[in-house]
Amino acid sequence: MINIKLRYKAFLFSLLSGFLLLAVSCSKLLEVNIPNDKIEAPTVYQDAATIKAALNSLYLDLSLASILGKGNNGTSFNLSLFTDELEFFGTTTAPQDMFENTITDIHSYTTSWWNGTYQNIYAINAFIEGVSGSSVLDAKLKDQFLGEAYTLRALYYHYLSILYGDVPHTVSTDYVINKTLKKLPYQELLLKIEDDLNDAVALLDYDYRDPNKFYINKSVALVLLLENYIAQHKYDKAEAVAQTILDQQLYHMEEDASRTFKKDASSTIWQIAPRFATNVTNEASLYLFSNFTLSSSVISTHLFNLFENQDKRKQAWLQEFHSGDQVYYQVYKYKNQSNNTDEFSIFYRIEQVYLQLAYALFMQEKKNMAIGTLNILRQQRGLDALPETLGDEEFVSQYLAESSREFFTENGRRFIDLKNTGRLEDLKHVKPNFRSYHNLMPIPYRQIEINKNLLPNNSGY
Repeated sequence: MINIKLRYKAFLFSLLSGFLLLAVSCSKLLEVNIPNDKIEAPTVYQDAATIKAALNSLYLDLSLASILGKGNNGTSFNLSLFTDELEFFGTTTAPQDMFENTITDIHSYTTSWWNGTYQNIYAINAFIEGVSGSSVLDAKLKDQFLGEAYTLRALYYHYLSILYGDVPHTVSTDYVINKTLKKLPYQELLLKIEDDLNDAVALLDYDYRDPNKFYINKSVALVLLLENYIAQHKYDKAEAVAQTILDQQLYHMEEDASRTFKKDASSTIWQIAPRFATNVTNEASLYLFSNFTLSSSVISTHLFNLFENQDKRKQAWLQEFHSGDQVYYQVYKYKNQSNNTDEFSIFYRIEQVYLQLAYALFMQEKKNMAIGTLNILRQQRGLDALPETLGDEEFVSQYLAESSREFFTENGRRFIDLKNTGRLEDLKHVKPNFRSYHNLMPIPYRQIEINKNLLPNNSGY
């Protein structure tokens, strides 16, 4: 683990700077009132306004965290390069290594994913400790804040488990304890994540604290719990959670696919606040360009060939790009390249629930129900229904293809789905450098130098 002896002071500074950034640049998208007097560590959790500011700081940390980021150093982009969704035409070394599957234990992105995530987990642990011991919040608000924090912590550990497998787990802010933590086995880590999410679900309501869905509610915790149950192969529980979300009838797929990534889309479960009120999304900045640049990428031939002509997503989410006499296709989910007023980066949407419910049903040998669930999404996107005569291998192939068409460049879904279905080896057919050990990323070399309890590194590195 990283050296976090001074993290609490950094957390207080982040709290204050985070508030200023949110209050000034987001034009009250996340509204907080805070006293002008200086905040000292012992008093942070003795005032409701500073507690709320501390929680907003955690959300700001998340929006900037590269492990969850939507920019060129985040997992959404890089895991799409690492798998088979994007082709890279830039010259920047770090994404080039991702695209060519040549990362090492000193890779800058995987190192920042690890370091930044543990820094943010430390801040969340400090917040949970502070709020748990505070008496200034009424019971309902205290439950809400703790539920959001438990979900944030579970989200970070969820992605650490996906990327690194066995990793240290801590809920402490004790530096002596944290600096020498051992790795927790993957299956035990999943149980810790499940515990946090069950606590969050019990504490949270379905109502949102803001109309833009920037703050976590019960649905967000349930979607993450659904992912956790899929990873644990608890498919009956995954089915129950997915059905619970759908039964609320709070979210609906948009008839017009081009509206899916608008800030008021009815399919959105959770989205991330922009740093400035009219900022374009990181996705639009990254994927839309008129000339190839240092980090340019386009839709891979493999992904493009998955789209049928009648697929509404082909028209709405792909855009032709010409370079010389070559035609490529850009990611066109987010469309605003200036003066953005109607797009936020969406993290979870209801389509994921349908897809994962289909997979959970299939893994319980309820194949007809699984096909019917998958067909709900397919027909919404203009595709013909799949027949009930599909074989098992055909179903998995159709499930993976549907997920790729729906979630390309979103939150590493392709990488996650291939891992969950045991199909990562398929990448060897299109990625010549892909190896079996690429199911995990390397633990950063520097962290192993600091803490020998992190040895051995993941196989192959």
